[in-house]
Amino acid sequence: MPKDLPSFDAVEMAIHWSRLIAIVDQAAAALVRTSFSTVIRESNDFACVLFDAHGRSLAQSTISVPGFIGTMPQTLREMLKRIPREKLEPGDVLITNDPWMGTGHLHDLTMATPVFKGSDIVAFTCVTAHLPDVGGRQWSAAATEVYEEGLWIPVVKYYRHGRLNEDMHRILEANVRNPEQVIGDVRAQLAATSVMAGKLLDFMEDARLQDLTSLAGAIHGVSEQAMVKALREVPEGIYVGETHADGWGAPLTIRARVVIRDSRIAVDYDGTSPQSSRGINAVFNHTYAFTIYPFKSVLVPEIPNNEGFMRLFDIQAPPGSIVNAQPPAAVGARHLVGHLLQGAIFQALGKAVPDRVQADSGTPLWSVVFKGPSTERTKPFTTVLFFNGGTGATGWADGSSCTSFPTNISIAPIEIVETLSPLRFRYKRLAADSGGAGKWRGGCGQDIAIESVAQTPMSVSLLTERTKFPAVGLNGGHPGRCGFVRVNGRPAREPKGTVVLNPGDVLELGLPGGGGFGDVKARDPELVEHDVQEGYVTLKHAKRQTKRERRRPRFSKTRASTPVLAIQHLTSP
Repeated sequence: MPKDLPSFDAVEMAIHWSRLIAIVDQAAAALVRTSFSTVIRESNDFACVLFDAHGRSLAQSTISVPGFIGTMPQTLREMLKRIPREKLEPGDVLITNDPWMGTGHLHDLTMATPVFKGSDIVAFTCVTAHLPDVGGRQWSAAATEVYEEGLWIPVVKYYRHGRLNEDMHRILEANVRNPEQVIGDVRAQLAATSVMAGKLLDFMEDARLQDLTSLAGAIHGVSEQAMVKALREVPEGIYVGETHADGWGAPLTIRARVVIRDSRIAVDYDGTSPQSSRGINAVFNHTYAFTIYPFKSVLVPEIPNNEGFMRLFDIQAPPGSIVNAQPPAAVGARHLVGHLLQGAIFQALGKAVPDRVQADSGTPLWSVVFKGPSTERTKPFTTVLFFNGGTGATGWADGSSCTSFPTNISIAPIEIVETLSPLRFRYKRLAADSGGAGKWRGGCGQDIAIESVAQTPMSVSLLTERTKFPAVGLNGGHPGRCGFVRVNGRPAREPKGTVVLNPGDVLELGLPGGGGFGDVKARDPELVEHDVQEGYVTLKHAKRQTKRERRRPRFSKTRASTPVLAIQHLTSP
């Protein structure tokens, strides 16, 4: 750790830091406002990150996806190995979607541009975004090798000295089902990098900075010191956590061995399940990102995301395991594993700081992809929808319902989805009784029914988890509800597979609930009453879960989704 930080006083640091955040946020706004797909425009599945000349991350937009923030530094370093700095010119734009170099699957395109001040590179602007389509088979977990999953783009110059690489552009355009959407999103990424670069040069001029080296050193030093300070409050030791999930064909085990010593964190995933024959494998970059994020959430949630705190981690994952899959493994649905890591890490940390962690969440994020062919009346379409379960409870609060964690993907509004695709939502509602009981209740999942109003059959890819293994509770808390997938009322044969919806068919999705925290007997009766009134818990469920008899709450008025049973004791027969 640097002992002597560059000389910026507190006021200067605050001003400079605020300006950097404003720059990346303006880039994010440009990306959202010029994008074509709902994946970026509505769901915010992207990250805008600013790097110094040495490729060290400095600042990211406030709505950036944690997984992209954690992978992008390694992606930029790998890009610069293929095309070194000395081969870069003003106006160059590098792109890649290499899973092992980038975020872990082909759908995420990373774009990097060097920022020149005179003849010197002073920074890099990077944007990673999930494209609505990359060709290949429909985005799913069903592939058996990466070559089935779409177009694999090595590190190439998409622009050379300000001029479009027409050959690369035509290859991309020819390999996707909806070129207008895909190319529109790629151009939106270009706009974002351009905005970031222009605003950064304006800032450097105003601040009279010739380069960002000193400012980067100061930001990284402060972040590292904050992390070290937080680690000193955690007892040194070895802590082990484990979580289980559905997997494909056989259950998965994710085992995390956490060592906290000498103001550093080491995590080893030895003992985790081997890589799968299907597309649920996570690459090391993805595992790294979703390993450091839970630690940051617990220990230093207030500091910025940058490489200052990241350099205190040592992450190990056995090659060939499901958290460090080797090519040509299929990796399309890698988030179905990566988002589970938080459960094992929080379980391990709970043995060291039990009052600061949360129970397992109803993750991973569920992704459902609808694809229809062209007809005489309609163009081919691909619609990507995201849905969230409930988060785990903590030692001080209930979990959040229908909330994304450990990513922060937003959900496209129903009205927009129904306008842009032949889908009709019959209902989308909170799932009562889905959150795990405890002193603090896990967040609720949701129940959704989607009807096909297309004229022809459509293919639906299901990227789901926790339909067999629920999110577990902590410190005596109960597990949340498992999820479910049904077509016309019948369970899907493979909840991670692909189903066909004929016109009029209905897809039902039940999202998992989060785990509870603490003994249910210790829950405040007033909170139980509030849960019933708000529809989080039915009266029948509340009566079954609690045995407290100190008061007789009256449920004279409840929401429509809650059974109306007035003046009944929670513990009555």
